[in-house]
Amino acid sequence: MPVIFQAVRFPPARPRSGACALRCQRSTVPRRHECPLRPLGSSPLTGTPSSALTPRPSSPSSPSPALGESRETSRMGLLSESCPFLSLFLCWLLSSVASSSVAAAPHPDYHPLQAFRSSADPTGAFLPTWAPDTDPCSGAWAGVGCRGGRVARVLLQGRGLRGPVGALCFLPHLRLLNLSRNRLTGEIPAGFLHLRRLRRLDLSGNLFSGRIPQEVGRLPRLVNLRLEGNLLTGEIPASLGSLDELVDFNVSGNRLSGRIPASLSSFPASSFTSNSDLCGGPLLRQCTNKTATSTDPLVVHSSSNDRQKGEWKLVSIAGGILLSAFSALVVLPLLLWYCRRKRRKERSEIGERSRAGAKVGGGVAGEKSVVLFDGCKAFTVDELMRGSAEMLGRGTVGTTYRVVMEGDAGRGLAVKRVRRGHKTSAAPAKGKEEKEAAAAAERLLGELGGMRHPKVAALRAYYRSEDEILLVYDYLPNGSLHGLLHGSRGPGRTPLGWAARLKLALGAADGLAFLHASSPSQLAHQHFTSSNVLVDDDGNACVSDFALLQLLAAPPPAPAEWYPTPPELLGGGGGGAARRPTQRSDVYSFGVVLLEVLTGRAAGGVGETDLAKWVQTVVREEWTSEVFDVELAGDKGAEDEMVALLQVALLCMAPAPGERPSMSVVFKMIEEIKERGSKGKGSSSPPSSLMDSSHDSSTPTVSEGTPTFVSA
Repeated sequence: MPVIFQAVRFPPARPRSGACALRCQRSTVPRRHECPLRPLGSSPLTGTPSSALTPRPSSPSSPSPALGESRETSRMGLLSESCPFLSLFLCWLLSSVASSSVAAAPHPDYHPLQAFRSSADPTGAFLPTWAPDTDPCSGAWAGVGCRGGRVARVLLQGRGLRGPVGALCFLPHLRLLNLSRNRLTGEIPAGFLHLRRLRRLDLSGNLFSGRIPQEVGRLPRLVNLRLEGNLLTGEIPASLGSLDELVDFNVSGNRLSGRIPASLSSFPASSFTSNSDLCGGPLLRQCTNKTATSTDPLVVHSSSNDRQKGEWKLVSIAGGILLSAFSALVVLPLLLWYCRRKRRKERSEIGERSRAGAKVGGGVAGEKSVVLFDGCKAFTVDELMRGSAEMLGRGTVGTTYRVVMEGDAGRGLAVKRVRRGHKTSAAPAKGKEEKEAAAAAERLLGELGGMRHPKVAALRAYYRSEDEILLVYDYLPNGSLHGLLHGSRGPGRTPLGWAARLKLALGAADGLAFLHASSPSQLAHQHFTSSNVLVDDDGNACVSDFALLQLLAAPPPAPAEWYPTPPELLGGGGGGAARRPTQRSDVYSFGVVLLEVLTGRAAGGVGETDLAKWVQTVVREEWTSEVFDVELAGDKGAEDEMVALLQVALLCMAPAPGERPSMSVVFKMIEEIKERGSKGKGSSSPPSSLMDSSHDSSTPTVSEGTPTFVSA
């Protein structure tokens, strides 16, 4: 509503130049001054020209003031004459009222968000904090994050929302959009093309239908595109192949068809599974040209001979199907019988080798077939081989089984089978090399068997023969950190919260620091990954497979180029030729595991990009919070701890081994982050352990080259 400034009358007074930035016009009424209080120029808030704020003209029917003044008028005149700045005060007061009336304009992103809430949550049951009278960037709106006063993040996964999402296309500054695990419907809007700043788009686990719009492939900064678990149909647009920065892509669990674009074939098969009509690329299903249907005029007007040929073809096809089914019923039981027989034979051969090894004295103490350590119940290799076995996994060192021996009412044991192989050498020197290797293996296993720590998977027993070693551990049914972080990512998954991740990271640092400190021969893990961090019944981390690569006669295959590896092991890091792994190499690998904890990405799961390089690129180009796993969005107040742990991870991954801290220092830094967070004093500044090297002379200090981040 326009503001009308009333005229204020004053008795004649001596004009004062520069006293008020208002124009006073002389009235036509004699012996009276009328100041209409008209502002100069335009309104500072609305840009309204001064003509819109002109004074209201005096009514022609109003009586002209008499020559004689009443007492009140006289007093007012005397007051104005004695207080020449009264007009200034009235001008300021009326201007403030006008400003407050015009300044009620809503936030520019308010209407699109409220339109989305009206369609996705009309009752307000799922988004109660989106109050109509509040600012979206006030911090009160759940799932909404701002940057520079504009909405940049909308994270509303698993909130029971329904309906379309087209209103969100009018948030031009949006960078992160996560609407996974809801009941949203309709087509994916082509209006996403306007979100040119979008980096992450996660619409998985909804009921979206229709085709994937071509416009999504024109978002130049898109890094994540998760569309799995919907009802999408049609082909995958070839335009998605032009997304140069795309490193996380998944369209599994839809109804897509056609050939996978060649530009997307570098993604794993799990990104395309559960699409029955999708073919090519990493899938085993090959694409074939569809034959002509019965509507083809050549088929409709075919001759009788052609029809007879077609009937014979149908008969031959049916006969082939019946013959194949009969063969399967006969061959399959024979195949199962052969596999079982081969398995029994293999077990008997292993038992014979174990008995022979015990008698010959192939490195086993006395006549015992198994070397036992403290806390292990006595058993023989025969008892171990007769037990029921279940394969748990295959790794670089060997294959791990869960074995439950006869009469064992417990959960069983974890047995790792290490096949050593033999190095090729001349015949006279072969026996000597084998004896030296056997002696080295005995010393190593004896050292590992004596290491006991709550955060280390204890070696309970072992058996060694000429070509293999059986290592016996306690069976931990909760799997590994790798499985908790990367297993079954999709609808129905229970996210691993920040408190559990930080606890596991702290436990792994504690265990690895103990192994480094307690090894007289300065042993290194040599292959520390998230798969080697097991989880016990209480949710604590247990480091496994420490130094087991030394048991292999031949070195393991070199890691792929996209797997983060210490530079010194690749011949880099200023050291010339590649060197043997050291404890500082373990520190680098531990930094990679910390990145997995923070990002939720597997170390080799970012396409053909090194995980460490990807994190450094995102941190350098964008704000730090985009690095963190979207499953951690619900852990409000923990972002400072995440930023601090990210600093620790990048410090562990310094290019030069001498610039990396020891594992004991890393453990203290993570412990400080955890304690500071539990006290409610989270800060994104580096832990004080980075600045204090008194407890370890080899601890590097924070230099100008060390990146420092603040949470956005």
